[in-house]
Amino acid sequence: MTLTASDAPWRGDDPAPCLLVVDDETQLLNLIAYAARAAGYTVRTATTGEEALGQLADHAVDLVVLDVVLPDADGHDVCRQIRQRSRVPVLFLTVRADQSDVIAGLQAGGDDYLAKPFSVEELLLRIGAILRRVGEAPKALEVSGLHLQLDTYEAHTDGVPIDLTPLEFKFLRYLAINQNRVVGVPELVRAVWDLAPVGAHDAIVKNIVYRIRQKLDAPGGMSEIELRNVRGVGYQLRTTRDSAASGS
Repeated sequence: MTLTASDAPWRGDDPAPCLLVVDDETQLLNLIAYAARAAGYTVRTATTGEEALGQLADHAVDLVVLDVVLPDADGHDVCRQIRQRSRVPVLFLTVRADQSDVIAGLQAGGDDYLAKPFSVEELLLRIGAILRRVGEAPKALEVSGLHLQLDTYEAHTDGVPIDLTPLEFKFLRYLAINQNRVVGVPELVRAVWDLAPVGAHDAIVKNIVYRIRQKLDAPGGMSEIELRNVRGVGYQLRTTRDSAASGS
C-alpha cells in the first residue's frame, strides 16, 4: 500500500500540514520523514526532547510524532511540556505497548499511540485520522451549562475552565453529542481513535472516563453532568435533571 498526496486529509488548495517527527533512531527517523514527505506532508525532525521543544517554539506544527524513549528525556515528560504551551496533537511511538504505558501516555496528554515495530503505512493512516478529527469545522457544543469549544478544545462551565487533555476532550465531546444514549467501548474507540477496538481498550477507556469524571466533580466543576458506567454495555452522559426524571 502506498499513500500519496491524493490520500491526504486536507484539501488540495490548502497548505500541507507540518509534522514534527521526534526519534533518536536515525534510520527510522529518516524513513518516516521520507514517507511523510512522499505523502505530501511538510516534515521537521528532532532527535532529542530539547530539540523538539525548540522546534515547536520556532515553527508552526500540526502534529507531533514522538518517541517515548529519547536520549535526554522521557517522551511523556516532553508531552507534558508541550501541553503547557500547545494543543497540537501528539502521537506516541513506543516499544512498551503494555496497558500501563499506554495509559501513562494518554495521561501525559497524548492523542494516540503506535507500538514498534510498525508499518509506515499504518503510521500515515493514524496521522491522517488524527488530522481529519482536529480539522473539523469550528463550532461549540452546550449541554446543561457545560460549554465545549470544539475548535480550541476548551471546556468550561459558568466561566470556570475545566482542564481536559485533548483526548479527554474528545471522549467528553462524543458522549455529549450522544447525550442520554449509552455508548459502547467499541464505538468510543472507533470514534476517538479510528481504530478497531481490542480487549486492552476497555481498561484504557475506563481510566479516561474516570479522569474526566474527577475533573467534572472537582470544586468549580460541572456538578450537573453525570458520566454513568452501564456495566457490560458502555458509558452514558446525562444531567442530574435527566437522572431525576428517570428516577435513577
